[in-house]
Amino acid sequence: MKRPAGTAKPGAENCSVGFFIFYIFFSMAFFFRPSLVQAENLKLQAIDVSFLPGGKLSLQLSLSGPAFKPRIFHTENPARIALDLPGVSNALERKTIPVKIGGADSIQTVEAAGRTRVVINLATMAPYSSSVEGNKIYLVVENSGASGRFKRTPAAETRLAESGASRRIENIDFRRGEAGEGRVLITLTDPKTVVDVREVDKKVVVDFMNTSLPPNLARRLDVLDFATPVKAIETVMEGAKTRMTITPISEDYDYSSYQSGNLLIAEFRPLAKAEKEEIKKKAFAYSGEKLSLNFQDIPVRQVLHILADFTKLNIVVSDTVQGNVTLKLESVPWDQALDIVLKDKQLAKRMDGNVIRIAPIDEVNKQEKEELEAQKTVEELEPLKTELIQVNYTKAQDVQKVLISTTQRSAQATGYSSPTDGIGGPGRSTQSLSNVSTLDSQSILSSRGNVTVDQRTNQLIVKDTSRNLEKIRELVHQLDKPVRQVLIESRIVIANSDFSRELGSRLSANRASFVKDSRGKEFTEDGKLFTEKTGDEKLTAPDLLVDLAAAAGKGAGGAFGFSLLKAGDYLLDLELSALQSEGRGEVVSNPRLITSDQTKAVIKQGIEIPYQAQSSVGGALVNTIIFKEAVLELNVTPHITPDDNIVMDLLVRKDSQGVLLPNGNFGIDKREIQTTAQVENGETVVLGGVYEGTKANNVNKVPFFGDLPGVGFLFRKKALLDNKKELLIFITPKVLEQNLAVQ
Repeated sequence: MKRPAGTAKPGAENCSVGFFIFYIFFSMAFFFRPSLVQAENLKLQAIDVSFLPGGKLSLQLSLSGPAFKPRIFHTENPARIALDLPGVSNALERKTIPVKIGGADSIQTVEAAGRTRVVINLATMAPYSSSVEGNKIYLVVENSGASGRFKRTPAAETRLAESGASRRIENIDFRRGEAGEGRVLITLTDPKTVVDVREVDKKVVVDFMNTSLPPNLARRLDVLDFATPVKAIETVMEGAKTRMTITPISEDYDYSSYQSGNLLIAEFRPLAKAEKEEIKKKAFAYSGEKLSLNFQDIPVRQVLHILADFTKLNIVVSDTVQGNVTLKLESVPWDQALDIVLKDKQLAKRMDGNVIRIAPIDEVNKQEKEELEAQKTVEELEPLKTELIQVNYTKAQDVQKVLISTTQRSAQATGYSSPTDGIGGPGRSTQSLSNVSTLDSQSILSSRGNVTVDQRTNQLIVKDTSRNLEKIRELVHQLDKPVRQVLIESRIVIANSDFSRELGSRLSANRASFVKDSRGKEFTEDGKLFTEKTGDEKLTAPDLLVDLAAAAGKGAGGAFGFSLLKAGDYLLDLELSALQSEGRGEVVSNPRLITSDQTKAVIKQGIEIPYQAQSSVGGALVNTIIFKEAVLELNVTPHITPDDNIVMDLLVRKDSQGVLLPNGNFGIDKREIQTTAQVENGETVVLGGVYEGTKANNVNKVPFFGDLPGVGFLFRKKALLDNKKELLIFITPKVLEQNLAVQ
């Protein structure tokens, strides 16, 4: 549409008028448009921009469903191409996409009145063509420098596929690498073929735009027998493009693709579990807003300019940055895209406030080296100042050791004998000077600085340059903090369960004189009734025939006796005895203490047992007394981890005085555990335990008689023993909150 004669010359006002006419024209065209088949519930999901050989600009609009032919309008002043998508909503995160290359300035998307409009802002008007494939709409804008006026050709005749009708895939091969990686090798006829590699539904999809596939290569390759991460490769022709789908065996793989000439290689490398976790961590190393870039042979300076416009950051590029780059990035963080470009062209970036400086690595290193050498010169000439720094929670001597040790390490590494050594001294190369500057800049005290301690007030007396004094104050502030404290509570439980049972008998013969009354009752000679067993009867000492009595027959437990028969002056007596003993007990010791993080603490309770020992003094033996501990002891060194777990080096001991030995000394019963354990804050864990069990079933009997049926029990003694003893050691650490510790 031409500018009417007599209007103002092009300028800001002319652009505004042109845009108004552009808007009125579009609105009328839309109002009087013929009836269209309206799309329903479609969304514009992505706009991909790529640059083709010859300065062509290619736009790919991706919809959520089947695409349709859009209404396309254009204006020459201002130069714009607009695509109307009726019934399509805008799902793009960014409404404006900067382009800044290929004659295109930017792409804008607007949703209104139930439709989405995509406007391409151009520097000058150029011919264009469009096509529709599946759910994608393609728009190709020719080079703006092309001769002739704007000319629109039919979509069927100028579709994107015509520019690449001669491109095809010549061969597809698969090989296994030395480390078990799988390589898919694709031979192309044109090295400038546009290739889109992405991961979809746990598969890797490779699209070759405007590329044909010979019938003999349209097949599925089963490569499972190669023992690589790749399971199958399937290649098909879809419209004007070829799609290759690579199916991996599992998710434990890492893939990459690179092109050398007309050979494209997609490599799949197996991943160990540790490598997979590391890749996940690296994936979160970048936090910038995601973007997509598709450039072929574009100057690096223009890529950096696009990133600066996208991020709204201040980027200063050195004049020595030159060269071109070809890249295709899909939905990657902008900071990762910047690092990729810098690494590929051996560039470095430095952040100065809100400005990013970009230059070749050698140039940045040289500049930093000069700055460090200048700082070194200033440090050697800067006047020294003295400052008192109060230390509150830490010993000032400990902080002094940190400052001094850092400086000593720096001096030893640099090889300087004194701070007055010249930079151009003999035997010093340029590389060594660089190392000297770097190490000195990392030290806390300068080569002329010193620090002393006032123990009375716990203060540091520091003498150094003003710049180093600021570093020292910051370091002391970081070190001088209250140390977290831990309450360590242990419980030592000694439990025992004893059970014993004895059954026995005693058979004896007694001799006595008896008389009978008129009723036949027997009396002893003193007239006492024999059966009363008063204890005063005059009986002769019994003759024991069998003595297998239980402890009950010896004054404990219970016993039952009676006479079996009488023969003359003799009585045959039988005594049955039984004893059962049960006992349960617990000894609980509960030592506890509070200590600081990474500080050893000990608590003891018990006795010291004296021992008599002999020592030689002047050739003569002298008796001396030594003492050994039999104590309850808790010895612990805790360490609080960043996630509030507690790692402890533990020694728990529960010793006691043992039996008396023949030499007059006592033994020591030892119960001890030494270990390292990690426990959650406030949780209780069993460090260890010892279980002892004793079972015995003893039978004492008279040979032959003890085995007689019926009466054998008269000649047997049975003893059953079942004793159990168990030692358990529990530990419960708790991190004390600072406010609770103060209370």
